[in-house]
Amino acid sequence: MAQAPRSTTRRQAPPRTRQQPRLQPAGPEHQRDLAAEIVRGYAGHLPDGVYEARTRFYRRAPHEVLGSDGYALLSRYFARFVLPQALMSGEMTKLQCAVLSNIVGRAERGVCHAIQREIADEIGTSRSSVSPALKHLAARNYIRSIGRGIWQLNPLIAYKGNGDEQQAFLAELRALALENGFPDIIGLEALQTGDKESTAC
Repeated sequence: MAQAPRSTTRRQAPPRTRQQPRLQPAGPEHQRDLAAEIVRGYAGHLPDGVYEARTRFYRRAPHEVLGSDGYALLSRYFARFVLPQALMSGEMTKLQCAVLSNIVGRAERGVCHAIQREIADEIGTSRSSVSPALKHLAARNYIRSIGRGIWQLNPLIAYKGNGDEQQAFLAELRALALENGFPDIIGLEALQTGDKESTAC
């Protein structure tokens, strides 16, 4: 007796869901370094009744950015409101914006070392046009000159370094009690403050 042909239909496997990569514990060499930092940072600051704390460390992938100079933290408020409004109102020219952007990209822990010729060459303009742009930015407390070719970038705008370093830098600047309000007064308000002081004198 002839047998009925077998069905060739195969059961469809359920679609595979892409699993998120699991974070793996950091290696022993990283655990020792990080644990030592935490012990030093929290020594004498543990809550009463706590005698032992266990911590597990994970390593995350680093940020990938354009170029090889890394990245700096930029104030989102400055990028969203202050800078666009200054550009759209004509209070800041594209040249002044280019100079400020160049300093943001150069600054390390709040300080930029660059002579006017170097800035001019990188943004594609003449050295003579960079000088008034720097004065414009300094008058509005975006930057502050502390020597020939040395500029402090206002750390409330952008900063390359960790939070402790930025807080220490801010404390150092605020302790100077500068008449123009640097670093806390920025933009046209800083310019108006400077005008009031000039009038008072």
